[in-house]
Amino acid sequence: MMGDRMRFMRLGRVPATVGMLCLLLGRASTVSADDGGIANVGGAATLLKDQGHIRMLSEVVRARVSTKTIEVDCVFVMENHGPADTVLIGFPDRSSGADANASPMRSFRSWVDGVEVPCETLSDAERTGDQQWSYWWTKRVPFAAGSTRVIRDHYVAEPGYSVDGSQTFQYVLETGASWAGTIGSAEIVVTFDGISSHWIRSVDPEPIRDKTGLHWSFRDFEPGSEDGSPKTIDLMWWPPDARKRWVRGGDAE
Repeated sequence: MMGDRMRFMRLGRVPATVGMLCLLLGRASTVSADDGGIANVGGAATLLKDQGHIRMLSEVVRARVSTKTIEVDCVFVMENHGPADTVLIGFPDRSSGADANASPMRSFRSWVDGVEVPCETLSDAERTGDQQWSYWWTKRVPFAAGSTRVIRDHYVAEPGYSVDGSQTFQYVLETGASWAGTIGSAEIVVTFDGISSHWIRSVDPEPIRDKTGLHWSFRDFEPGSEDGSPKTIDLMWWPPDARKRWVRGGDAE
């Protein structure tokens, strides 16, 4: 790890247990995450615990969320602190929940330094615990010694759902912990299309809220580490029609 034992600065409160909402409510959703350093083991992807010398200097994630579609654009700045290397990078795509049956992403595209690159899918080698990835969108990216590269990913997916009709969006930061050291900075912005702020049922960790949407800012952090750095961004909203049906059933709060 780099420097002192990870300093963590963030805006908001301490997050709840990862996966708590989806386990309690039986959610199924298409969930995505930071680009991670992976290894190809027998034709399947395994997330590395520490890639060794490639660090994620920064990430900016912008998600536009509606009741029908979630469109996300991610920009990762990566720096090589070691010798020249070609790195296998993966962006996960999965369904979550005890009986997950959500559709995979509708589309996924990736660019390196502004040039679009082809991606291949690898199934996940483990599929255990909370992070039961269905497969990974993968690309090989060469890094010269001491070089910095900018990787952009763009995907379109459907919102997740809960048994009570509420909808969900989750973005997993934890896969970013596969890179060397801490993540230098992260900015996550969620804007809404046709969703009222009054519909929001829960959001974790607590964001900065303004007229444009929800904002999170993190500095020099290791997702999921013992210092309390968040593993995920979790958002749940309750469309009026779904809430009315739930209330009529007598089960609403």
